[in-house]
Amino acid sequence: MPIAANYETPSTGASATYHVVQQITLDFVSLITNSTVASFLSKDAKDSGKFPMYTQQIPVDGLPPAGQDPLLYAEARIIEPMPDGTAVVPYANRYAFAGGEIVE
Repeated sequence: MPIAANYETPSTGASATYHVVQQITLDFVSLITNSTVASFLSKDAKDSGKFPMYTQQIPVDGLPPAGQDPLLYAEARIIEPMPDGTAVVPYANRYAFAGGEIVE
């Protein structure tokens, strides 16, 4: 399911509001779930076939439990709130969509 969140794209500074996990990679050695997230201006832009404004990798610690859909796991982890005192790095910002909402 897509994620609704206001996100300022680093490449242009424009705001994207609709984000879709396009690919998930599970690293069983490092125990990391990597998601490729495409950010669109809006749902309408995505639905009309527009290209994403920005695409990025978002790594989260851990793997989905056995039997859980990896997509649902990744989406839920991507929108988790950022813990207090966490430093944000510009590359692979784990909390880029913190506080976002999963939508249809």
